[in-house]
Amino acid sequence: MSGWHLVVEKGCDAAAHMAHDAQLASAATPTLRLFTWDPPAISLGYRQAAPDWLDRTAWRLSGLEVVERPTGGGIAFHGSDLSMSVIVPRALGLSLDLLMRTICQSAARICEEVGAQAEVDVVSASRGRIDYCLVEESPYAVFVGGKKVAGFALRRFPRSWLVQGSILVRPLPSRLFQAIPGDVRQQLRSRAVALAEAAGAPVSEYSLARRMSESWTAWWDETLIAHLSEAN
Repeated sequence: MSGWHLVVEKGCDAAAHMAHDAQLASAATPTLRLFTWDPPAISLGYRQAAPDWLDRTAWRLSGLEVVERPTGGGIAFHGSDLSMSVIVPRALGLSLDLLMRTICQSAARICEEVGAQAEVDVVSASRGRIDYCLVEESPYAVFVGGKKVAGFALRRFPRSWLVQGSILVRPLPSRLFQAIPGDVRQQLRSRAVALAEAAGAPVSEYSLARRMSESWTAWWDETLIAHLSEAN
């Protein structure tokens, strides 16, 4: 599929990021948007209740942000991740399975390019709504060594699909990690992994964004063609 609009942005505030994604989804132009977060933040899934431990005033006084995403899923942690938003016009008629499989496999491929063997899971069902993206079983995820390194969620807009996801590149920023409850920190240690740790080599969000933006169109077309050929 040609005509992709590729956007790579440096960190900005959480509310601006989510507003930009909603605007792009309304425009319905094929878009890959790669971005980072500054300051660190958590994002809640669409209409997800804030956890009891979150004191928004104290959170902001600590230099952290909180925002609600337009897509579903659980709480995601930002500040050492590469976030990606994919807008695909519904008029293209892609099945939901093919859309999500292609996006997840693109994320797995970028993990493998930096030396981390990755696996995609697009079929596991969560037991109801999840609380935390990186530590709970859910569809549309990427794993390295059995630990989650990336997760994705989507929402249907009138003219497009908006898929939002996050690849954990480095361990969470210290001030964010220390601000979350101890039980959640322990779950992150045991069930999630940063890509740089899995690869055993330095990896930055910006180097990953560059690799993905340079290869996205070719990867997308290659994966779509392969799946369509298998279907026939």
